[in-house]
Amino acid sequence: MTTIQSLDTQLLLLINKGLANPLFDVLMPFLSFQGYLLVVPFLFYIIVQGYNRKDAAEKRYLIKAIVTIAIACLSVYLADLAEHLIKDAVGRVRPCTAIEGIRLIVACPKSFSMPSGHAFSSFAFATPLVYLTRQYVSKAWRAYPLVLASLIALSRPYLGVHYPTDILAGAMMGSAIGFGLSWGYENLIKKNYLPRRTRSARS
Repeated sequence: MTTIQSLDTQLLLLINKGLANPLFDVLMPFLSFQGYLLVVPFLFYIIVQGYNRKDAAEKRYLIKAIVTIAIACLSVYLADLAEHLIKDAVGRVRPCTAIEGIRLIVACPKSFSMPSGHAFSSFAFATPLVYLTRQYVSKAWRAYPLVLASLIALSRPYLGVHYPTDILAGAMMGSAIGFGLSWGYENLIKKNYLPRRTRSARS
């Protein structure tokens, strides 16, 4: 076993067994399978803020808020496509199959382990929500989708179905897709490739 694999396994077991408690045994499965529902109030919040807040030109951010949600959804779609391609290419066996005696709370998935699809999708969705709302949503509120994505990602090693490096890889690649689409959208606006109504002055 390589040093990295050994450290990965030790950290996994620290999360999987060291953090074990009755509350997390209920909370982590919920976060893993229904945690995405917790982002819905934030989506309504940014729409409300987009309607209520105006830029220097007295234009509302509502259209940008709607576009932001659309970009976040597109990020998840692309993340899902990339995740399956990378998993098949890497072919890493899941810890719930490879490690004897792991604390398995849910059924062990049959797919490969690297990267974590939950981390991939969660951070792909969260990144546009954080980056594209910075002009009309406070930093405290913009931290919410990142915290939620992190908790969803943490739930996977706790449940015994992913290594920490699976989570790290998924989070990094998901963030890259989300940021890439967000950066591309803003640059299209700057270069006047998108309709004027989608533009917002910098605050």
